[in-house]
Amino acid sequence: MTQVQLSPFDKISSSALIVAYARQFTDIPYSKEFSQMSGAPVMIDHINKTASPVPQELPVLIEGRYKAIDHVMAQFSSTQILEIASGLLPRGMLMSQNPDNVFIESDLPVMISHKRHMVKHLIGDRPNLHFLPIDATSQPTQFPLHVDFLDSHQPVTVVCEGLLPYLTFEQKQQVCDNLREFLEIYGGVWITADFLSKSDFSRLRRVSPFWQKSLEELIVLTGQSAEDLIFEDLAHIETFVKQQGFKLQKYHVLDVFDQLTCLRSLPIAHNIAEFILSDSYIFALTL
Repeated sequence: MTQVQLSPFDKISSSALIVAYARQFTDIPYSKEFSQMSGAPVMIDHINKTASPVPQELPVLIEGRYKAIDHVMAQFSSTQILEIASGLLPRGMLMSQNPDNVFIESDLPVMISHKRHMVKHLIGDRPNLHFLPIDATSQPTQFPLHVDFLDSHQPVTVVCEGLLPYLTFEQKQQVCDNLREFLEIYGGVWITADFLSKSDFSRLRRVSPFWQKSLEELIVLTGQSAEDLIFEDLAHIETFVKQQGFKLQKYHVLDVFDQLTCLRSLPIAHNIAEFILSDSYIFALTL
């Protein structure tokens, strides 16, 4: 049997466990199943005992981001979806319930192999749900430019939730180059929550020291400085996106605040939840 080759980015996937653990406190389907199957609670228990405890407010950010992306996706109403770094997200399982949708999950080889097995265990096989190993930073591109399960005459919605913060600006630019090439063929939109700025981390640090620790670990993990990974502010994000050849629309995550269910199951004050999501955006990029 051929041995799976590890990408240098495979070590990032452990962050998916933290997010999966936080998502189980929401009403997002399959969240509890993914958390348990991945062993996320064991990892979180270890973190809580040996490092800065994971804040109980984390589900606010995770649920808000997930539901705000879905809210923006609905406005573009594409039946072809490609999710980059899909990790332990259940979006593909949910959207592929509609047989008219074609959904592609993608991640690094080890992660997407685990995900495929989990999904098969939970829902079986679906002909309209595909799994592809893709390193979004690769050159030449690994994106599915010409595949028989995508209609080149129909637009594609590309979704990304939890990748770009780990990449240097050079790597971010390569992702943009690859996605621009992909969207030039199919048309459509790239929807992401991944353009994070230093002001985002500054706001979150006021809630919990966990966020400062997370930024420090991100820097250690990637071997880069904050200046190499994080945008200065919203103006920096807008300039960068324009330089990559995209038009930008932004949507406030607070638009879905009334949909947050973690506030019912966790003792989180509403004013703290609003503060966490203040100035937090979902970005829609088109050519």
